[in-house]
Amino acid sequence: MRHDAGLPSRRPRMKPMGWLLCLLAMPSIAAAQDLCLRHAIGDAESGLKGQIVVTALTAKGDRDTQVLSAVGQAKLKGDEGFRIASITKTFVAATVLKLWEAGRIDLDAPIARWLPSAWTQRLAGDGYSPSKMTVRHLLSHTSGLADHAQAEQFIATIKADPTTEWSRARDIARLVEWTDPVGAPGEKFAYSDTGYLLLGAIVEQITGQDLPDAVRAQLGLDRLGLEDTYWERYEPAHARTRAHQVFEGDDTYAWNPSMDLFGGGGLVASTADIAVFFDALLQGRVFSKPSTLKRMLSAEGLPAGSPYRLGLFDYDLKGARGIGHSGFWGTLVMRDPISGRTIAGAVTDRADYPKLNKLAGDYIRAAAGPGAAAAGCK
Repeated sequence: MRHDAGLPSRRPRMKPMGWLLCLLAMPSIAAAQDLCLRHAIGDAESGLKGQIVVTALTAKGDRDTQVLSAVGQAKLKGDEGFRIASITKTFVAATVLKLWEAGRIDLDAPIARWLPSAWTQRLAGDGYSPSKMTVRHLLSHTSGLADHAQAEQFIATIKADPTTEWSRARDIARLVEWTDPVGAPGEKFAYSDTGYLLLGAIVEQITGQDLPDAVRAQLGLDRLGLEDTYWERYEPAHARTRAHQVFEGDDTYAWNPSMDLFGGGGLVASTADIAVFFDALLQGRVFSKPSTLKRMLSAEGLPAGSPYRLGLFDYDLKGARGIGHSGFWGTLVMRDPISGRTIAGAVTDRADYPKLNKLAGDYIRAAAGPGAAAAGCK
């Protein structure tokens, strides 16, 4: 689900207590007070409905995790795991590119080569061209696929019965039922969760492994020390605690994870782990060849004006540039290519996402701007 068993429990609503809020600093391993982060936080805590956990990581590896919390809520510790939703896409894209640099996949090959004929026939019957869609198209959201997860019926179905079990086949069927093609392959950028669940299936076909196993092995998640990162349902819960995440007033903690599990989402991670992974990825420590990262970040061959590369957004922050991704439940990560600083965050209530987005943007702009030293960013 973009930016994304059992009945959802509901949190008791907080009694009005004004806008008084508290800020709790929770330094983690290799922690150091990040004055640049404190500068960016500013008044971000004012008016929060829930909590924000944010981790900043410098190019030297110094890490600072902060928890911003409204009074009246039990403060998080800062090491909790969050369903990171579409940030998972970067992990999947990097896995595909690892296979590409090993010569195991052709980015310009048609996706029909690896997908079940029942799926490609269903897509073709709805006006899609799976024989012309390539792996690169899926990676860059330029395949012409619509997005089943952005259809109004998708959220309505989940809210009506959060225990609903989903699968790739069901998602494809709903895509065909609820949407129409948004363009020809390669024509334009159009974000599609469906495209990434197809990539997940392709990874499984090529590696002979379940997607979670393939991602962990190809990217070396254990080697990178991501102790609080795991694929929900398929792997043991590594994170100390998974945070509750609220969407439109509903606590989604017990919502069936299959709604976002097959490549477009699926990972649970702490904000510190997210920052560590993106730092490693964008420093070139995940791929074997520098040319692979260059390919991942290149706009070559993509429609003019596309904000997306191969599994990553290239954010224009009006005076700075952030490379990263966001997730539906209110997760976000960005890295400044100039200073090498990375910031990753998550909210417990999606209504607070605009505050996280502003905080992260302010951090990157401060780190990259001429006033970096004055802001404590040097």
